Amino acid sequence: MLLAPRGPAAAPRLAAAAGLVAAALVVLVRLPAPPAPIPPLLADDGLARFGTLVACLSALAVLGFGTARREGPALIAIVALGAAALAGAVHVTSLLLGLEIASLALVGLVVLPLTPKSLEAGYKYLLPGAAGSAALLMGAGLAYAGTGRLDLAAFHGSGSMAALATALLLAGLAFKLSLVPFHLWAPDLYEGAPPATAALAGSAAKAAVVIAILRLDAIVPAQPLWHQGLALLAIASVLLGNLAALRQPSLVRVIGYSSVAHSGYIAAMLSCGIGAAPAALLFYIAAYLPALIAALLVAASLGEAATITSLRGLAWRSPLAGATLALALASLAGLPVAAGFLAKIFLVGTLVGAEAWPLLAAVVIASGLGLFVYFRYFIVLFARDGCVVLHSPPPARAVMAVCTAALLVFGLYPGPLFGWLVLATR
Repeated sequence: MLLAPRGPAAAPRLAAAAGLVAAALVVLVRLPAPPAPIPPLLADDGLARFGTLVACLSALAVLGFGTARREGPALIAIVALGAAALAGAVHVTSLLLGLEIASLALVGLVVLPLTPKSLEAGYKYLLPGAAGSAALLMGAGLAYAGTGRLDLAAFHGSGSMAALATALLLAGLAFKLSLVPFHLWAPDLYEGAPPATAALAGSAAKAAVVIAILRLDAIVPAQPLWHQGLALLAIASVLLGNLAALRQPSLVRVIGYSSVAHSGYIAAMLSCGIGAAPAALLFYIAAYLPALIAALLVAASLGEAATITSLRGLAWRSPLAGATLALALASLAGLPVAAGFLAKIFLVGTLVGAEAWPLLAAVVIASGLGLFVYFRYFIVLFARDGCVVLHSPPPARAVMAVCTAALLVFGLYPGPLFGWLVLATR
């Protein structure tokens, strides 16, 4: 498929967009419906609907980046399908199938430009992903050996075999979530892959993995290793992610290490347990994803020139792109007005409520480091000198405007979204 000749991608893009819009509309219609009886493989509840909606909207936004090959839109839709299946998984089989459908389609998107850089990024993404999948399979095998079951409740138990199964499960999901020390593929993926692919990996796929962990958290609370392991991975991720971002001249590598840090913030909330306001966790995801997509969309418009020096004066020469990037970085930093500010408040509130003081200290220190990372870009964006002018296509400008509006609405008027998230997690 990847060796097929290039051709116009407009028709496949429209077909993929139509399918994603139809799926999103079906989910929106079913939002107020009560959860359906749990089937053997997939759930139809608030978490599954949220994950499916996030997958469809993220894929629609990524289609706005544009693609040079006809295969791209189909692979984007397949990633959304895998992410939706993963978000609704209540069985090890559906968990692994959803994860692998999304992961393998992402590998295809990473290498799709067929350049040495993209092929290297695909190789670096494929091998750690295979290791993570192997850890998940080994954990599932141990859980089955101990309980004779393959539903997610198979990981609920005591003893050394259950602990080892939980550890392997945690390691496999940490690979997919790019938590330290399983994060080394993330910056290389963001730098080597097309920005659209990086945006899809960091939005739809990551949100689905988080929902899978949230669903598992209701099953395996009896294992202290689960929450302790998540807490240790979170501390390492928030600190190392922000420290490494300080040294990066490339915007996409900064976003890559920022994704590691934000995975750590999410893991910190997950480590507090299922009772610690799951709606706050979903709000964090809803606030993070538009910022990530918007920042990568601006980076895609800049191309190879997406460095801190090339961004000088962007806010004056390309106001929409400059404002979009500034608001996205403000949200990632957790500054007021943007949605990320409320997300950080929910994060701190969750940690305080759970009395997770070491985690809270790490989050505060890491957030301070993050401010230094993003403050450099604020200074450069609003400098009076500079020569970069962006000419983004209309679909890209539309996605920028939608992401900017979402960050402002979620930051200034979060009530309707948070109210629905509370209902979705009951």
